[in-house]
Amino acid sequence: MSSTWNRMKRMLGAAVPVSIAVLAIGGSAQAAPVTIEGSDTLTEVIRNAITASGANLFYNNIGSGQAEKNMLGTGNFLQGIGPMSRNFVPSVTTAHPTWAPTDVNVLALDAGIVGVANIAGHCQNITATLADPNNPAIAQVTTDLSIIMSGYSGTDGVKSKATTAECAHPRRLQALANMTACQGVNRIDHVYRRDDKSGTQDTFREHLQVNLWCNGKSEGNNGLAGSNLVNEDLDPIRRPCIGSDSTKAATRCTYYPLKTTCAAGAADITDPTYGTIKCTQGLLVALSENDPGMKDITLSIAQRVASDLNGFTMGLAGKAMVDLAGAPNIGTNINTVTYEDGNVRAGQYMLSRRLFLQRNPSGTGDSTRDAAETAFFNWATNKCNLRQIVLDAGFLPPLATCTDPCNDPLNITCVAAEAGVGTPKQNIGAETTATGSTNAYPCVSNGVIQTSGNCPVIPVLGAGSKCNIGAKCTSGTCNLDATLLSGTCQ
Repeated sequence: MSSTWNRMKRMLGAAVPVSIAVLAIGGSAQAAPVTIEGSDTLTEVIRNAITASGANLFYNNIGSGQAEKNMLGTGNFLQGIGPMSRNFVPSVTTAHPTWAPTDVNVLALDAGIVGVANIAGHCQNITATLADPNNPAIAQVTTDLSIIMSGYSGTDGVKSKATTAECAHPRRLQALANMTACQGVNRIDHVYRRDDKSGTQDTFREHLQVNLWCNGKSEGNNGLAGSNLVNEDLDPIRRPCIGSDSTKAATRCTYYPLKTTCAAGAADITDPTYGTIKCTQGLLVALSENDPGMKDITLSIAQRVASDLNGFTMGLAGKAMVDLAGAPNIGTNINTVTYEDGNVRAGQYMLSRRLFLQRNPSGTGDSTRDAAETAFFNWATNKCNLRQIVLDAGFLPPLATCTDPCNDPLNITCVAAEAGVGTPKQNIGAETTATGSTNAYPCVSNGVIQTSGNCPVIPVLGAGSKCNIGAKCTSGTCNLDATLLSGTCQ
């Protein structure tokens, strides 16, 4: 009850309890704070920990990937610690073995949640029986959830490249129909997710072994106002455009298959190639910006799911999404396993995950930065210092008590952390279908499945454009990189 009440107070904008809100006051003016960047999921934990510790830091919550880039010196600046909701990718710990996290680096435990409105007959269980988070070599898990996320390649076990054809494949339409039936409604309008910078979306990609999302590239705009509008809207399953209001920041809608941005209620347009086109929005929508009154994007997704009393909205986010007062949202079980504390700590819930404060023990070489970061790291990795802050943020403390030794082989905190998702961030959207080539796949507009042959033909791209298949390019040739996921039109 304490956690739920504190979360409600935060949503209402109430003051943070004095015990963790009072900043240590020195005898003289303090220098400008040192900025660190990292996970949006950990926003509340890190900001309240900075306040409680008195550390001279400022936290910018723009994603785990940004923390990783900054620590490597390829980001916005060089930092020596990084709040992340996933582990480093394999190349980082290979190049920097001393950075590999131990239980000391684990600030909290969380879980990826498929959130639905807590309505009568809501979806209670999703099956993903082949999922194996500890075996990244396996092919895509071809179950309903992964197919909704990434499309269907046409062959079980072969990873989809999230092309237009794969994201409009009849198997994806069936997966969506299955999810709709599970939720006990007549349609699902939107599935909200975290953007490509988020370690949360990496959790879903990694555990379900998918590479790309059907809505396309979604890296936002460094948390600035209008960040959602930068994300692509390429999902061929089209839905009515959701407008902005007092509780929702604007999300991108388009005159699909054109990329022209529009807004809810915008008039139809007439295109010489496609005829009359409505302003619509794809099934999958990525959020990069907090909604009004929300402290982070997980809570923004939670609010969007909870406010849809019809149950037409779903969300893919962290455990805090279902930790709201009165439980307006609920998460589905995965393979009948619940996300209760014991199952998360034991890693039995498939989407269990650790939340880290990563560190480069050698520091950055900047004495001012290193002093501030080291002081904060030492304070924050004291499990007793952080315990209440973690609970108040809706997460699980890594251990049952803050003084327990980490010697439980069944607790994921005490097990060596596997590398994070190693696939590159999505830099391409749906494939282009050249005039005269096959478009023998269904199109979906406002819930109506069109017959094959009536699908819009998406214009091809010129040399130098990003691609994942040759049909996207005017030349017909896509030079793939080593990942075999993306490349460049020749």
